[in-house]
Amino acid sequence: MLLAWFFLACSVSAGSDGTGATDLAWSEFDGQRFEIYFKARRDSRWGETVQITNDQYNNMHPKLAVTDRGEVWLVWTGLDGQHNKLFFSRKNKGGWSFPREIETGLESSIAPSITIGSHGRPWIAWAGYNGKNDDIYVSRWDGRTWQKPVRIHPANDVPDILPEITMDHGRPTVTWQRYDGDKYVYVSSVWTGKKWAAPKPESPARRRIREKMVQKLKEFRARLPEDVRPVGAPAVLSR
Repeated sequence: MLLAWFFLACSVSAGSDGTGATDLAWSEFDGQRFEIYFKARRDSRWGETVQITNDQYNNMHPKLAVTDRGEVWLVWTGLDGQHNKLFFSRKNKGGWSFPREIETGLESSIAPSITIGSHGRPWIAWAGYNGKNDDIYVSRWDGRTWQKPVRIHPANDVPDILPEITMDHGRPTVTWQRYDGDKYVYVSSVWTGKKWAAPKPESPARRRIREKMVQKLKEFRARLPEDVRPVGAPAVLSR
């Protein structure tokens, strides 16, 4: 099974300073299952809490992204004790869409990350289990559906987990943790426009950015509204 279950990942804008517009998504136990919730802050005031999920899954690991037009995308993991699946919803002026599964064709998929690419179309990355090992996969929204998942690195015999996908100078870039036989190390791969480049060790600049984001999230969690009780790391998006 996927080792990513035992780790926490975060998604937070480096601009999260406790003021301005902020979108927040989190997993919380409702007495029966873990559900995904959303809340937005505008003009320094938090709005009402919106429950996104209400199904038979334990819903965890939410991540957020927003397009230039203000459309908010939300992805997360649904766990039922046998097969972990990915789901998504999006919010526009009409409100949140009904959650839909992202078909991956894998035995298990977990811990998705999301970013917005060209033409306002999202890219997602996640850890997928194909029956042999945990690997990193990516898919892109083509305007109607999610494209067929692509593994972004050659097959290997070690776990690859917890991806974070971002846009770097207009190119999707995925950073994740790979087990090197002794510990987990960070590696990254960039989309060249035709293929995913060979994974390289995380650069010092990327490490500093990642560590800053983690620290920002810790500071933000200390200022969460009293009615927000997240399980694991919440997704925070500041604009």
